[in-house]
Amino acid sequence: MTANHAPSSPDAEASIRAIIADQAAAWNQHDAKAWASRFLPSAEFINILGTPAIEGITSRIFATIFKDSHDSVSVQKIVWVTPDLAIAHYEHAVSGYTALPPGIQASEQGADGKGLLRTRMVYVLQKGADGAWMIVNGQNTAILPAFKGR
Repeated sequence: MTANHAPSSPDAEASIRAIIADQAAAWNQHDAKAWASRFLPSAEFINILGTPAIEGITSRIFATIFKDSHDSVSVQKIVWVTPDLAIAHYEHAVSGYTALPPGIQASEQGADGKGLLRTRMVYVLQKGADGAWMIVNGQNTAILPAFKGR
């Protein structure tokens, strides 16, 4: 199968980009409910199953280590698997956190001299019968600091 289909409508790419932008805005307002709202109820995000669990985990990190954080995103590409199924690849740049989860480290030093966490997010999105695009699955991978070899 070749993933080079045209989207189901001319505004499909704009709709997907809007979901990603809306999530960044929700992150910056530390609004877990809004951040999780575009996941299907049965969605899987990394190893978190279902919208209530996704919202719950997000609410916890917004109340603790990411309570003062700021997120900016950059969409790298959107691949159309079928006209109603897309894979979005984009990058997060998160600053202003007070700590990071175990095993995660800052990707680089930010302009403010503090750590900047960069991650690569991949979403699988599906257009529903109502025409709304929703997130079916998400994977987020931390970008490691540049290797400083000898």
